[in-house]
Amino acid sequence: MDKEKLKKAFVDLEGLNINDELVYERAFMIFNSIGHLPVFISHIPAGKFIFRTRTHETPDLFKTIPDISITPRNYVREFARCNRPYQSIFYCSENRPTSFMELLEYWAATKKFGDKLWITIGRWQVLNDLNLIMVTSPDKSKRVSEFDKFHGDGYDLHLKDRSDEEKEFSAIFFEYMFEKFRKPAKNDLKTYVITTAYSNLALLQAKDLADGITYPSVPFGGQGTNMAVKESYLPNLKLTHAMWTEFEITPTEEGKHNFTESKSILTEKINYNSQTIEW
Repeated sequence: MDKEKLKKAFVDLEGLNINDELVYERAFMIFNSIGHLPVFISHIPAGKFIFRTRTHETPDLFKTIPDISITPRNYVREFARCNRPYQSIFYCSENRPTSFMELLEYWAATKKFGDKLWITIGRWQVLNDLNLIMVTSPDKSKRVSEFDKFHGDGYDLHLKDRSDEEKEFSAIFFEYMFEKFRKPAKNDLKTYVITTAYSNLALLQAKDLADGITYPSVPFGGQGTNMAVKESYLPNLKLTHAMWTEFEITPTEEGKHNFTESKSILTEKINYNSQTIEW
């Protein structure tokens, strides 16, 4: 564990030229130069529920399970927190509010006062344990959310009997990654390139031990938990409910966007044989 090599890697990551067409590949190689990355895995037991939001431009109801499931690869054209272009990731959250909080910034930038917005949220049951790589702070004073308090305890326990060298190396590494995953990244492609390069290399190194990445919701002030789940895990998820919701967009006193729920429809009629949703 070479701490100086690790620190140099972070300098190189910060020096990436985002206009370089090979910027993602360079970020991936920089992480790979560190050696085996520190990886900590959190477990979501079978039976738990997770939520995924699908935005649509018309009030039409989605009729099939694939309509609200993972985005097909050919439609993934941009980097996000844990994916590169043409990489399908099932982004979801621990509860309904967190699942659409992630989209509020986008809606505020693309919608006008007086517009209406429609979303469909799926509730998915975890059929087999979901194992997720998590990123938390080694600094107890920065563990302000329930996510970081819980995973921070796991981090401390994992390193309890390790050498001082490993503890220091892990602390340097996670202090850097903690800031990257907590940073708002709208219009900040470099942050997405860095977090995605780490996510993909960590998943490669974890092999079958990890099904995705878990990280706190930036728009939710770190209080809600998001998940980026690998496409290969999807057969282990079962859609149990779908909720269609209409929002009306009005200005606040400060001139910001206010989203008010005006209508909603909930269904549990899911036909798994035909892959259809009945409303």
